Amino acid sequence: MSPPFPRPGLVEEMAREAGFDLVAFGPAGPGEHGAKLEEWIAAGRHGEMDYLERNLPRLLEPERLLPGARGAVALGYDYGRDGVALESGGRVARYAAGRDYHRALGSRMRRLTTALEREGVRGDSLRSGIDAVPILERALAAQAGIGFLAKSSGIIHAERGPWLLLAEVLTTEAFAPSAPATGSCGTCTACLDTCPTGAIVAPFEVDARRCLSYTTIELRGPIPHDYRAAQGDWLFGCDICIEACPFHSRTGPPHDDPDARLHPALETWQLVGLLALTPEQWNRDWTGTAMRRAGRAGLQRNAAIVLGNLGQEDAAPVLVKALEDSDAGVRTAAAWALCRLGRGRNEAMRALARETDLDVAADMRRSLAEFG
Repeated sequence: MSPPFPRPGLVEEMAREAGFDLVAFGPAGPGEHGAKLEEWIAAGRHGEMDYLERNLPRLLEPERLLPGARGAVALGYDYGRDGVALESGGRVARYAAGRDYHRALGSRMRRLTTALEREGVRGDSLRSGIDAVPILERALAAQAGIGFLAKSSGIIHAERGPWLLLAEVLTTEAFAPSAPATGSCGTCTACLDTCPTGAIVAPFEVDARRCLSYTTIELRGPIPHDYRAAQGDWLFGCDICIEACPFHSRTGPPHDDPDARLHPALETWQLVGLLALTPEQWNRDWTGTAMRRAGRAGLQRNAAIVLGNLGQEDAAPVLVKALEDSDAGVRTAAAWALCRLGRGRNEAMRALARETDLDVAADMRRSLAEFG
């Protein structure tokens, strides 16, 4: 007979020793959030994130992921820090500033599960995950009481604020739910009012296809015209809705550990250089960062748009070179940036004349007309 599962107080102590800031307990299933996810996907608001649709059965039924799943240990890591940007411009979502959070939280998760196993918990009665595993982290976190669900669809802790990375441990043990989270958005609509693309279409409803965190990270190929100027100087992701939140300043002191240190690439690379980034440089300098999720071409596409929005006319030569890139997203972004800068228009027209991809050609024509 297996020993009893450690009491919640001991599990919380283990989780904090492993490096997590917040711990709560709740059911393994997503509850009412599951039906909302189904509706969201059915409406196509997940964009090209097909993995959500493919994994929907496991997201809705955690027993498919862990047979006998009954409870969840919800975990939060406060990543609050000052805003981050390349020296030459180009802001980066704060969660991506340090070590790849999959690795950072993964190492903490391993410390926690190892501690649980030392207490006699069988490894096959646990399943841990961050966002690379089909677990609805925000749903489980909200149900467990890590924080309350914000109108931006994020999780906010009344004292720690909204700068939270989430992780979960599914278990075959059922838990008495933790105390409900305190706080709420109340009548505040700051996140809806400040979103530059209107991605928060209603309280608690986000259309990912319009969200800069989606278009600059998950989307492959060209970024839609309507969102390029709105992207502003965001190179990777977007923190606008969090920065607008009245709770955003309620974060703990920055973590003093290697995972929180600024990734070296953010201190050494500049926007113009990104457009000439080779595969070898990408693999050498951009490992161990969540920014790899966008892919080399995606980051170059984003850099071209930011250069156009920042009005960096000295970037025209590298943008002209980028018109010959093999990636459609990079070519369209380069043409758009050159037209917006008012430099290299003739080169953009020549690129259009030789373009064989009909969609890219149509995109270039629109850029030429928009800034004609």
